[in-house]
Amino acid sequence: MLPMFYRHKAGISFGFGWRRILRQPSRVYPLLFGCLALLLLSNVAMAQSFPSYAFPAPNTIPRGTGGYLSVAKMLTLFVLFVVWVFTTDWVNRDCKFADMPYSVWNAVNVFPFLVALPLLGLTIPVFWVGFPFSIVAWLAPLLTYVVVRNKQVELHERVLTPDHLRYLVSRLSGRVGVKVDAEKRAAHEAGAQVDFAPRGAVSQQMDQSNLIAARQSTGFVSAKDLVHGAYELRADRIMLDAKEDGVTVQYEVDGVWHEGDPQDPELAKEMLFVFKKLAALKPEERRARQEGSFGAATDGKKFDCPIVVQPTKTGERTVIQLAAKQHPFKSLADLGMRDKMIEQLKELLLSDTGIFLFSSLPSGGLSTTMDLSLRSTDRLLRDFISIHDSAEKVPDVENVDPYEYNAKAGETPDLTLPKLMRKQPDVIVVYDLPNLETVNILCAASQEDHFVISCVRAKEAVEALLRVLLLKVPAKSFAPVVKGVLNERLVRKLCDACKEEYEPQPELLKKLGIPADRVRVFYRPPEQPEKECKVCGGIGYRGRTAIFELLKVDDKLREALLATPKLDVLRKVARQSGNRNLQEEGIVLVVRGITSLAELTRVLKQ
Repeated sequence: MLPMFYRHKAGISFGFGWRRILRQPSRVYPLLFGCLALLLLSNVAMAQSFPSYAFPAPNTIPRGTGGYLSVAKMLTLFVLFVVWVFTTDWVNRDCKFADMPYSVWNAVNVFPFLVALPLLGLTIPVFWVGFPFSIVAWLAPLLTYVVVRNKQVELHERVLTPDHLRYLVSRLSGRVGVKVDAEKRAAHEAGAQVDFAPRGAVSQQMDQSNLIAARQSTGFVSAKDLVHGAYELRADRIMLDAKEDGVTVQYEVDGVWHEGDPQDPELAKEMLFVFKKLAALKPEERRARQEGSFGAATDGKKFDCPIVVQPTKTGERTVIQLAAKQHPFKSLADLGMRDKMIEQLKELLLSDTGIFLFSSLPSGGLSTTMDLSLRSTDRLLRDFISIHDSAEKVPDVENVDPYEYNAKAGETPDLTLPKLMRKQPDVIVVYDLPNLETVNILCAASQEDHFVISCVRAKEAVEALLRVLLLKVPAKSFAPVVKGVLNERLVRKLCDACKEEYEPQPELLKKLGIPADRVRVFYRPPEQPEKECKVCGGIGYRGRTAIFELLKVDDKLREALLATPKLDVLRKVARQSGNRNLQEEGIVLVVRGITSLAELTRVLKQ
């Protein structure tokens, strides 16, 4: 245990020092600026006090004739320093977008310049000889990063390419008053400002060919308008459904489908051709299900757009998802979790042994909650590893080493876990429990010196426990090691700009278990608005939050799992142990005016 203790101690020291610098270099920029000023003055003083053609007499201190401070040299080095700060900060932010290891690339871009500063200020007395070394120390790491990241991103996301430089020049020209004649623009540049990125072809050349073919279609501009319109509506998905009398359009906003304006069948056909081309699907195929994806960018936001085309009796149904590459949440509190529950969750995740489960319905925000929960744990003090299907995109969490298996090739986590156990991780994160063998390995590991975090799909917390048992896992193996379950549902938030209050009936308050003198009003969307709300677009809701139920598994619940593993029994025992269910947590949001009772009822019926 002694070597392990010192290893952790060293990790703590490094984690609270250089790791923070590498995570956000801008924290040390003020310090570096002070060092820059000191080195610059030293450089100027040396260059003026000790000319290359004169040597001081022994035991004397040479004095010059003045002019020790060179303004030109200071300004030159200051400009280089500011440019280095800007580009290094861009690399730090861009690493997350490009899925690059920021700890590596921050170090590559920070330390060479730090070495070049003393080289410039103290080693080489002639300023204009040492200055080029600083330029190389700044430019070489930056260009190396650009070359590597350009190989990993979409064509339209690459920087410092000829197309990108022309784009920057055109924007600069527009800012200084040079107007571009709209009639001279290419036809595909009309309409909404949306950039598409083709994907799925066997090569980049084929992707580019598909993009050219899509641009030449008469439906390209309409496809851009459709995607941009969905973005303005805050839609997560678009559905085009071919009917006998036309093509209907629906937008899923905050988990609820809303009708859009129908499309002309011929125009919809051309738009579908565009989307299929962008995703490297077969436009002529209309009898088989097809899946793919493409990228889209508008208003500075980037989206992954998975597309599914399903044949129907009247034509084809197309569903396009607009998945933002980065979720906007920074903490569990941003998701809507109460402070007390956050403390309880963190305490459970600090366990040395056992199993903890996250659960939700499909598309219920599970991946975001797991991501933020892992970020709130002590990843600097314990060794974390994660394992997931290579086809699933999992957020990159600092200090959690990811490993993959190929489910399409028949691989399962139980084939990879034995190898990973040899690394002696403290915490094992498994994003899926596909079979009995995987759970058996995790149950055995959690009884020793390992803590296991995993997830299942379930409507409520106690159901998540039964979902694991449905894999034929012996209750005597699972019940003793399970620590708890965090279950969630997503509920729409009332629009603060247009929600209206009303007085609930005493019978309703009694049914909900709320004292009559505790609550005066509830809130709901406006029933008869005078005009459409500009904030929510007349929907009455804007954005979503999560309802969480945290189930702590105690000895009584373990006994029920062993003796009578039934849903009603587990619910009753959980209530007796003081655990609050989803309905009770949701009523708190209703009382606080965050959501409506009708919305809570709709969500709980799912």
